[in-house]
Amino acid sequence: MIDLAAKFDKEGIPFELYEHRSIYTNEDALVIKAEQQFSGTETKSLFLKDKKGNNYIFLTFTTKRSDFKALSQLVGAKLSVVSPEKMEEKTGQKPGAVSPFGYEEKVPVIIDQELLAHEKLVFAPGRPDRTMVVKVADLDRIIEVLNLETFDFSEA
Repeated sequence: MIDLAAKFDKEGIPFELYEHRSIYTNEDALVIKAEQQFSGTETKSLFLKDKKGNNYIFLTFTTKRSDFKALSQLVGAKLSVVSPEKMEEKTGQKPGAVSPFGYEEKVPVIIDQELLAHEKLVFAPGRPDRTMVVKVADLDRIIEVLNLETFDFSEA
């Protein structure tokens, strides 16, 4: 993982970074959010794979069920969630603290387009004891700076 805070600082991308006790559940995230008094839309990042071993990140709402059939159609390959053990082995991240971006290797990001209607996105930057908040308005710049391949996901 690259250090997103350092990268964003260097590139002039504004962000908020909060340090706290480790979060692994949506309930814990809401408690920490209230304690730390930050705002934004809670997101989850699912670490996915296809049958060829290619990985993807699906960035969506923490409470939203994922439509794997639609996601698979979008990328042109059947997708499934990587097991917690394999994900941790490959990324060094624990379930519940997966970052949507910042990987050394190229990992395409599937972005739930409904997120774009919100002002700020809240996510774990690869560590369960940190939370990062970025403005949706800065998402295009983040994608550019990190040279990310993205897919726009919207449910019909």
